[in-house]
Amino acid sequence: MKTANVTYFKPSGKYYTSETIEIDEELNGYHALFREIPKHHRIKNMFMSVSDSGDGKEPYIVPHLFHPKEAWE
Repeated sequence: MKTANVTYFKPSGKYYTSETIEIDEELNGYHALFREIPKHHRIKNMFMSVSDSGDGKEPYIVPHLFHPKEAWE
């Protein structure tokens, strides 16, 4: 399994918490970033910053900021 670092920020921009998530190594970068990782957005009203964990496994996770999930619905 591939690991990625996830950091949550309050809408004000203040840090809230960090965690590590696991995703399948079989995914390509696009599917990992835009299909699988958003499923792990567990604190819906906060921004989620994702980056590669540096574990050397593929796919490499390009740093990305996800807006609060409420805005998507």
